[in-house]
Amino acid sequence: MVKLIASLLVLAVVAQQAYGDFKCSLEVPEIPKGWMDLKDGCLNGMRHQIQEEINASYQYLAMAAYFARDTVNRQGFAENFFKAAKEEREHGSKLVEYLSMRGQLTDSVSNLITVPTVAKQEWKDGAAALEDALELETKVTRSIRKLIQTCEGKPYNHYHLVDYLTGVYLEEQLHGQRELAGKLVTLKKMMSTHGELGEFLFDKSL
Repeated sequence: MVKLIASLLVLAVVAQQAYGDFKCSLEVPEIPKGWMDLKDGCLNGMRHQIQEEINASYQYLAMAAYFARDTVNRQGFAENFFKAAKEEREHGSKLVEYLSMRGQLTDSVSNLITVPTVAKQEWKDGAAALEDALELETKVTRSIRKLIQTCEGKPYNHYHLVDYLTGVYLEEQLHGQRELAGKLVTLKKMMSTHGELGEFLFDKSL
């Protein structure tokens, strides 16, 4: 490995002596831009949705970290929220990839994503955390619906993106909401009859 690095450095020095100063990057060439037809309202909505997904990911990460504490020790809840954080982050990444496919990632990344501040970092019990998770998913779902309405409006109807958002994202969101609601009902029933023991047993089932 050391020999390889040394060889590369020698080649770089030789190239600089032979060809003079050279740039590591090239100027972006001029190309036709008619294919980049994602318009302002829909484009801004996509950028907003990416931020919503990142915000949700950070909030789930805070939930997971809380329940993973040794003083809380609800490993089932922690694993569940770590998984949710990963899924939300992947959703945001997929939307970034979509914008890239449509030629809409020519701006600074700092104008696309900002690091969110997590508003809540502690919960009184698992039921309270699941309630917050359900509200968070509902907020994301509403944001997706609003984005769909924007992107299928006049004068531009972005059929491909609307189909993608409806068939992939909205489908998963609705199933996720139903799953969270079911978990919350089950947990509350167990806690109403068994108290903290009910939460402990529920945690083991996650």
